[in-house]
Amino acid sequence: MYDHILFDADGTLWDFTAAENYALKALFEEAGLLVTDEMIETYHTINHRLWLDLEKGLTTMENLKVERFNRFYTAYEVDSDPASAAERYVYHLSTSYHIYEDTMDVLEKIDAMGIPMSIITNGITAVQKGRVKATGTSRFFSYVAIGEELGYVKPDVRFFSRTLEKLSQQGIFPHRPLVVGDSLSSDIEGSLQAGLDSVWINRYGMDIPSAPAYTYVIHRLEELLPIIQL
Repeated sequence: MYDHILFDADGTLWDFTAAENYALKALFEEAGLLVTDEMIETYHTINHRLWLDLEKGLTTMENLKVERFNRFYTAYEVDSDPASAAERYVYHLSTSYHIYEDTMDVLEKIDAMGIPMSIITNGITAVQKGRVKATGTSRFFSYVAIGEELGYVKPDVRFFSRTLEKLSQQGIFPHRPLVVGDSLSSDIEGSLQAGLDSVWINRYGMDIPSAPAYTYVIHRLEELLPIIQL
């Protein structure tokens, strides 16, 4: 049986698409911009590219926070300060409460099994600390590992070793941890490099890779429950 579940947050437990749309609409309304689906999609594309750059070590978290709005405002010729937008966006995102409908039930069941759980996220510290409270999930987690605080982001193997080190400092020594995440490039690749078993949650029916790096694949979070007991 696995003895500690390391959950990615966004796209795994928390519905980041809903949270992001919520924060963007609040931000754009403050700026007096008419929100369109095209604008939201453009931002998603810009943001996704920058997060991939972060995983590859091609940019920093501080640059990412502002640069995504710099590129977005340039694309739409918006006369507004990207740095201010970045601050307001972080605030709105930190208050988002959006989780998947199966999240709470599965966390409750794992908790009832007596298996400890932690969060492992590349997200921004202020955002993720706010969201773990806003989503009502904080009581389930022994530790919330945030890349911005650890100094490394997934898939860097040092993110995982630092997480386990932080757990040990709390007197928690997982002998058989299991990583659960939605990102093949960060969660799954990182766990492979760290020598940890992993579960890829493929909520949106993505194509199965030709050379899978994960140990298991699921499509709904409830499918995790029997795996934990293997």
